[in-house]
Amino acid sequence: LIQNGVQVLPAPDVLMHAGIIEDNKKAWSGQNEIIITTSFTQGSCSLTAYKVTDSGVQWGKKNRNIAGGVANAQGYSSSCYEKIQMLLSDRFQGFFMVPEGGLGWNYNFQGVKHNRGMEYTLRLDTPERFYAECHRPQHFLSFVQMEEGDEAEDADLENFLD
Repeated sequence: LIQNGVQVLPAPDVLMHAGIIEDNKKAWSGQNEIIITTSFTQGSCSLTAYKVTDSGVQWGKKNRNIAGGVANAQGYSSSCYEKIQMLLSDRFQGFFMVPEGGLGWNYNFQGVKHNRGMEYTLRLDTPERFYAECHRPQHFLSFVQMEEGDEAEDADLENFLD
């Protein structure tokens, strides 16, 4: 996000980060985690890494459940995060963790199905393509129903001259 020509970390990202820290105190300390943002511009992609400061974590915890959401939260500033150096190298190789059991991880096509209380297991693997069937089962169910003729009420299937 760029405001007044300066790249900034959006307040909702700090709220989410602080919430994850609060909900996972055994696994997350707030000292070893970062947020990486991606910006896509014409012909390029840029990555920026941020560390949420102690004051940012405290602000996020305080404003986590505020009525009206982040728009009504007061006190967010650039002191809530700091830009940090990120090293991209071919010497270090990463991995993907994907849901086990053929579950789709892409909730853009499934509406509001993701929630904090979901239980799932992960495995090391290559993720399915962005538009894969497992990410949008409802689309493919609709196609099958149309092919089977379950939607005979459609106007292009009716003959109004009979």
